[in-house]
Amino acid sequence: MTSSLVQIIDACVLINLLASDHIEAVLRMSASNSLICSAVEAESVYLRSGDPKTKPEKIDLQPLIGSGLLTLCSLEGAVETELYVDYASALDDGEAMSLVIALSRGFVFATDDRKARRLFLEAAGDPKLLKSTSELLRRWAEGQEIERDALKAALLRVEDRARYQPPTSDVNYQWWLDATTTSR
Repeated sequence: MTSSLVQIIDACVLINLLASDHIEAVLRMSASNSLICSAVEAESVYLRSGDPKTKPEKIDLQPLIGSGLLTLCSLEGAVETELYVDYASALDDGEAMSLVIALSRGFVFATDDRKARRLFLEAAGDPKLLKSTSELLRRWAEGQEIERDALKAALLRVEDRARYQPPTSDVNYQWWLDATTTSR
């Protein structure tokens, strides 16, 4: 079942979801509308191929945007622009712009960046408005009852192609570890 919330996704989460090869299903499970800002679109350029001898794969977001699974957005108004300038001094452009849009519009913010997560929580005060790659993938896997082998393959693709594994402090770390190390 799709959530009625709107979420904005930063570049690290977007690349991780793309690497899983299940981004469409994950987006459908996670929110009624998923947004990326223009800075995230510009930052999301390549996925690793998984084979060190092969060139990185160029990311094409147009099919996801064209289908309506992702909506492109930008800063609106002086308040968002001023906040962006403040946050951009501490974060990369994509994280800063996504954080500002989430804060000012009351959206869920999906990021794995530790500093962006901390700053967002300090400003928003509601941990339910903060999501991570592991949380989105776990919700998809459990909501769609994904078979163990398919889940393992998806998570290993994220590790190989996006070079991501949740930190040990992540609430879904053990779930991820169990899913990627268990054989069946």
